[in-house]
Amino acid sequence: MGGRETVGYIVAKRYCKRADESTGDRDCDQARELFERFHCFTATRVIRRPCRRVIPPALAYLGQLRGLIYSSDRGQPGRPRTFIHLMETPPTLACDPAGSQLYILGGRYRVTSRGIEG
Repeated sequence: MGGRETVGYIVAKRYCKRADESTGDRDCDQARELFERFHCFTATRVIRRPCRRVIPPALAYLGQLRGLIYSSDRGQPGRPRTFIHLMETPPTLACDPAGSQLYILGGRYRVTSRGIEG
């Protein structure tokens, strides 16, 4: 673990071509564009991760999501910083019945070149 590696990637629920290749997949293209606007640099790779696309019929209400704390190398490739965002209109925080998957429901926020707004 010598030097720091730049971690810039797009998480895709289905196959997208590498970040430096063009693709006809509109969702992947939009994700790539949003990544670049948010981070202010190009994604170095695309990775695939499993993503449960169906919300279970019953969720356990946990409360209102008042804020987020996350780390990102936004604007500084390879140099992650911690960001804190307080939600102006808090979405609902819920989980599946097993307590193993969180869900953010509703709220009024957008991901933009200025960060998470709303």
